[in-house]
Amino acid sequence: MMEGNLRQLKRSPSFFLSGGDLHLVVNEYRFRVHSYFFIRESQHFKQRLAISDAFDLHGNGSSMSSAIVLDDYDITPEEFESFLKVFYNPKYYFYDLERPYEEWASILKLSNLWDFPNVKELAIKELQKLDIPLVDRIVLYQDHDVDSKLRVPLYAELASREATLDHDESTRLGFRTTIVIFQARERLRSLASGGKSPLPDEVGPDAAKEVITSLFKALPPLGEATPPATPRPRLNGLDSPRRPSSGFGFNTHSRNPSVSGSK
Repeated sequence: MMEGNLRQLKRSPSFFLSGGDLHLVVNEYRFRVHSYFFIRESQHFKQRLAISDAFDLHGNGSSMSSAIVLDDYDITPEEFESFLKVFYNPKYYFYDLERPYEEWASILKLSNLWDFPNVKELAIKELQKLDIPLVDRIVLYQDHDVDSKLRVPLYAELASREATLDHDESTRLGFRTTIVIFQARERLRSLASGGKSPLPDEVGPDAAKEVITSLFKALPPLGEATPPATPRPRLNGLDSPRRPSSGFGFNTHSRNPSVSGSK
């Protein structure tokens, strides 16, 4: 990192910590934190820092002049600060975040991006407690590879509701999920006499989950018709590791994810 660029950067007001041994940069902000948490929690950062130390690579984060620059990732300083609150929370076992939905969504995003499994589990646990609109929750969980055990009931609820998907919802959910939801609606209503909407009592949530699961499993693998995936971000010249899908074995990510406040 050039000295001139270094002088232009601002210190994070909350996370430029005395005694920190890991220097990072997000956009125009400098962060100084403790590498212990990153090495303990993330195989991605553990390997990254071990390689840098072993070969004395520039950009190993040991000083501000060799800070790890995270600008290749689609993150903001605010998101990174929310993420760091997990490790520097002043209260044990209680997180009093100013914007719970937005901040836990950011924490879920970064923990999934950098393979922090324990932090990801915590973020999901806290998000499960919040009142989040159904489609917002589905989009969030799809985009960040939340386990299908939590997503299937949401898909079933969406397919079972009286109102069909509108244009905005369909766009945000993505083509493959939208197709499955519409197919599930038809199949579920065909199980009931008269094809009623909303679903009658004899077609319960278990039937909806079964239909959703079978339809997702029946989808063909992503083919050439699907737009190419966004290239994986690189961390100072090193590829970030691929994350195995925790869903149905195929991509259900939304096209236009929205992170909005709970309604």
